[in-house]
Amino acid sequence: MSRLPKPMKNIRWSLILPFILIAVGAITYSLWWVGVANRVEAAILKWQIDQAAKGISVSWDNLDTGGYPYRIQVEIAGGRIDAPDAPRAWTWEADTLSAQTLAYRLNHVIVDIPGDQRVHYSEPRDGSEQKFTLNLTSDVFWASYVDESSQEQRLSGDIQNLVATRVQQSVDGPVLAGGAAAGRLQLHGRPAPEVVGPAFDIALKGQDISWVDMGDINWAGSEIAHLEAQTRITDLPPGFPNALATFLPDAAANGTKLAISEFALEWGPIEMTGQGEVKLDSLGRPEGRFRTSVGNLDGLIDALVQAGIVSQQSARLAFAGMAALSSLQGEENGRVRLPVAMKDGVLFLGPVAAARLEPLY
Repeated sequence: MSRLPKPMKNIRWSLILPFILIAVGAITYSLWWVGVANRVEAAILKWQIDQAAKGISVSWDNLDTGGYPYRIQVEIAGGRIDAPDAPRAWTWEADTLSAQTLAYRLNHVIVDIPGDQRVHYSEPRDGSEQKFTLNLTSDVFWASYVDESSQEQRLSGDIQNLVATRVQQSVDGPVLAGGAAAGRLQLHGRPAPEVVGPAFDIALKGQDISWVDMGDINWAGSEIAHLEAQTRITDLPPGFPNALATFLPDAAANGTKLAISEFALEWGPIEMTGQGEVKLDSLGRPEGRFRTSVGNLDGLIDALVQAGIVSQQSARLAFAGMAALSSLQGEENGRVRLPVAMKDGVLFLGPVAAARLEPLY
């Protein structure tokens, strides 16, 4: 039996008990956190095995789980995804990748790719498969995914100061084959509510987009100052999203539609807003109709004339009636209501055949 006076006993326990409770709580929380971290790592390894069963190899040089005490953070170095059995084989590589989630909210994941990325792919040219590498660098490459239920999923992405350079592999070694850049690209997507079958609402926004040596130069130029669109994609092909490699031909065969409820475009002489719907025809070319409002009509006409698409006189005659009609219909001063159509591989701006549309696959 202790010989300490009773007051001393009370003082001792009143000092020690809080520390014991804190220690027990910390140990319990730590064990719970470790269990959650192990579940996350096990889920990643299971996903790796599932992809291998589909013919896709997922690998990395190092995988580390941390973030204690508040987050579960996965750091991957030397990440690589190979799809050798795809219709056109491709490989994606990233120097570093970080994914994090709150330990008590695993349905919200934030992914950050701060380092360089490389995409290796091939495409048919001159009767043979040519190999290319797309090198990507950016100040920000970020994505967020929330999965609260089958109809409460949200995907967001934000890319800032993106620079892409394309290199072609030749018998003489790598050859620079074009490049592109974007000041900012943003995406927000979610399943479309109250729609039968898989359908998604997608919002896109791009600023200061430019490219060089990435195909034929369009008369509108190679710089898009601003692009913004609110869209809904419906009638997706069976098997989506498990067959992304064949998505475009499958979408054409299935009649997949992209309804654009609102868009704004500033591309060279084109300053346009509007809405419409587009799909792919049997040859993989865009097909659809849009109702648009066009500003800078004089600049648009000058660009069409300089490109040799239409004569000055024909262009003035073609658009004069539309300008007068737009004024009568209440269009604001300086803007013209212009129907835009894509049909049989041709883009029509009003009555003018403005460009040829090539297949997307």
